[in-house]
Amino acid sequence: MTRAEQFEQALETIGEFAAEGNDNPRVIEAMGLATLRMPLLPTETPPERREMVLMAGRASYLMATRNTAAADKAFQALVSRYPETPNVHYASGVFLLQEQADKAIEEFKRELEIQPEHGSSLMQIAFEYVNRGDAATALPWAKRAVAASPNSFAAHKALGQALLETGDAEGAITELLTGIKLAPDSPGLHFALARAYQRAGRSDDAAREREEFMRLDRLARTRKSGPQSVGGR
Repeated sequence: MTRAEQFEQALETIGEFAAEGNDNPRVIEAMGLATLRMPLLPTETPPERREMVLMAGRASYLMATRNTAAADKAFQALVSRYPETPNVHYASGVFLLQEQADKAIEEFKRELEIQPEHGSSLMQIAFEYVNRGDAATALPWAKRAVAASPNSFAAHKALGQALLETGDAEGAITELLTGIKLAPDSPGLHFALARAYQRAGRSDDAAREREEFMRLDRLARTRKSGPQSVGGR
């Protein structure tokens, strides 16, 4: 997944080792590569960058094990030592997002100073403002995210949500449909599209998308936790 630049999925998968308390150096190194969005295998890590990769991996490992105080110190150390390295500020921002969202936005903006078209930072900022109910502020960030990452379903989802909440239901539908073409199995996209259809007065389309959302959500939860998580077989 890391080699294929599916960094979020890679971190989620490697995080299963963290859940088991497995902090083997190779696990930490793999987690560091995904954290820094370096499309490499651990055996391919350049020797001169290995210490940085291990620092990033340790910080993400602590985050995955919910050792928040230690993770905070680890990410601060990473940022302090490698302030100009791509994706360091982004990784720190992702960590801060849950409990220190304003600082997270500052970190994403720092990342954009290093990489002005960093699509993931643009998306994170857009989603944060959407979640705050400030779609007007989210909208330009979401537009930049789509421009930077036109093949990212998440970018189209961010723009679709921002458009919907600023009154452009038809524009939202267009963006969300584009997102679904890129990721047809995303429950969140179908849920957002159902809301957009409802807002546009297309009740039948909204009902169809709600049904698809429920089907995909049930499948996702079953894969993750087994049939018992959704009421048995």
